[in-house]
Amino acid sequence: MKRDQYIPHEVSMRNTSEVMNLIENEGMAGYGIYWALMEYLRVQDNYVGDMEALAILKRELRIRQSRLDKVLHDYGLFVCNGNTFYSPKLNEVMKPFEQRRAKIEAFKRRKEKENLLEINNEAPEKSDIVSFEGTGEGKGEGNGTTTSNKEEKGGDDGGAASVPVSVSVPTTLAWERYIDELLQEKQWIEVMAMRSGLGLVFVNRFPEVLRLFKLHVQAVGNEKDIQSPGDAKRYFCFFNTPGSAPFRQLMAELQKPVDKGKYRYEDNDPATGQRSYCGVPIPPEAPPRPNAQAVWNGEKWIY
Repeated sequence: MKRDQYIPHEVSMRNTSEVMNLIENEGMAGYGIYWALMEYLRVQDNYVGDMEALAILKRELRIRQSRLDKVLHDYGLFVCNGNTFYSPKLNEVMKPFEQRRAKIEAFKRRKEKENLLEINNEAPEKSDIVSFEGTGEGKGEGNGTTTSNKEEKGGDDGGAASVPVSVSVPTTLAWERYIDELLQEKQWIEVMAMRSGLGLVFVNRFPEVLRLFKLHVQAVGNEKDIQSPGDAKRYFCFFNTPGSAPFRQLMAELQKPVDKGKYRYEDNDPATGQRSYCGVPIPPEAPPRPNAQAVWNGEKWIY
């Protein structure tokens, strides 16, 4: 189980006065709405939710706005501040988890720094095999070591001397993997789509959005800032902030016309590869839709 999908659930949660009052008035349906809201908050930055995103949640749960408002406002289970809301209970139960995560991240950073120091400390030893300091012929300066004329001048055949080269050893980082995991966060993607203002276009082209996000991270050299799925989400929220320079660049790329070639009269789901037109699925074996009026009759295009 991914660590950003986990909520500690106390078995006595249902016996608190607030939850008992909720169940008394709204039944177990209200209790289900309560946990749906908790699950939504769990995957948000700092466990703070966006009120505007609740429209998507309401549609997914197939509930009335009035019932959602009751659970949110009437039982003291959530704190609402303008356009945001949070759960004091969720913040409380997640504290030990956050403390453990902070220790793990600190340990990883310390180990990475130690590994880099080891690499840097080894480099001078390798580069001192042959010394070219000083002007003495065949003599090292200051350490009493000598090198032969053959070594300095490249051997009997007059070739170039073999000079050790300091090679930087790349460290394998998981930042790209953490970004790729965002593809599985369907609810979070919808929230980001609302934030961007592009809606369904953003959702359908999200793999491309992530590709552009990776290019941005590399361009500014912030790969090491993404050391967890939470870091990837926080950075992406900055990247997806309307009005910011990265966001303007993202919009410019997404608004460029896409050349679909012979499939220009069709839609394609990037996640499944499903072809369709006007919401009607197209069989994989069907030829490209010839024009905007064509209809698939099960065997061929007619128009």
